[in-house]
Amino acid sequence: MNNYSIPTPDTIPAHWIWFQVLLVFTFVIHLILMNFILGGSLLTVYDMIRGRKEYIASKSIPTLVALTINFGVPPLLFVQVLYGHFFYTSSIIIAVPWILVIPVLIIAYYSAYIYVKKIEKSPGWSKGGLIVSSLMLLCIAFVFVNNSTLAIVPDRWEVYFSNPRGVNLNIGEPTLFPRYIHFIIAAIAVGALGRAIYYHFSGVEEKVKVLNIRRNLRIFAWMTILQVAIGTWFWLAMPKEIWQLYMGGNLYATILMVTGWLLALGILHAGFKGRLLQASVMALLVVITMVLIRDFARQAYLGSFFHPRDLKNVSEWSPLIVFILAFVVGLIAIYYMINLIFKPENQ
Repeated sequence: MNNYSIPTPDTIPAHWIWFQVLLVFTFVIHLILMNFILGGSLLTVYDMIRGRKEYIASKSIPTLVALTINFGVPPLLFVQVLYGHFFYTSSIIIAVPWILVIPVLIIAYYSAYIYVKKIEKSPGWSKGGLIVSSLMLLCIAFVFVNNSTLAIVPDRWEVYFSNPRGVNLNIGEPTLFPRYIHFIIAAIAVGALGRAIYYHFSGVEEKVKVLNIRRNLRIFAWMTILQVAIGTWFWLAMPKEIWQLYMGGNLYATILMVTGWLLALGILHAGFKGRLLQASVMALLVVITMVLIRDFARQAYLGSFFHPRDLKNVSEWSPLIVFILAFVVGLIAIYYMINLIFKPENQ
């Protein structure tokens, strides 16, 4: 595809690095919450099938859905600021599944509430609600992965001219399924860690607390082992000229990859030893590292077409300042609401 087929990007009100930093920062928060909700839901479904009752941690699922949605808006906006001419085009090509994300998300949210509200009175409806919610979240993740992969391969956009009805998915992309599976396994791993953290701060009996923390940390560790295998598949599914960048072809990319491997070893040690604080710190660092690796890969894919530094800066700082202020106020408000949720009823 020739460069003239790519839409002209909009101007930006400040230096592109501001939006890049904000994109990484907000996406890390969104990704952690998204992994908590999806991984936690899938683990709870598994517990239901096995006859276990993990209702304490899983009652937070509707709250996590709301937080995930709200924290998903900023990174989506910053992707549009930096890569909007790619993102909008891929969204049009898969327009039908992309727009269906909204009603599917509403169904997932409502089903999560059915799960929580019907646990005691209608266990059947409750279990059905959680299963539906989990399936809807998996569908949303699949659509997002399709859009993300299609946005970085402009050479595939010509599929629109043979099928302009907006029902195209990027099924022919070699990294699509390993990337999707990689995302799901990561969600289960971080979801297990999230449940361990929840139990740590819960008021349940100490013996029950310790057992559940250790169990979830072991799941976290085993899923990390599986992540290494799936991640290697995902990595090698990329074009050779890109995955070689992580093997010495680019110093920054290579450092990120080595850091990811070392952090994975740290996670295994912490997980199998039952060290919650160490596992949590390692998980946060590995999520940040993976987001940076993902961002570098996007820039490598688009290298021959575009780089954010090419965007024209018109130096209008007020929108960015207003956003940062509103974002900080929003974080404080959310922190306050979360404290109210976990505050004992007798206080």
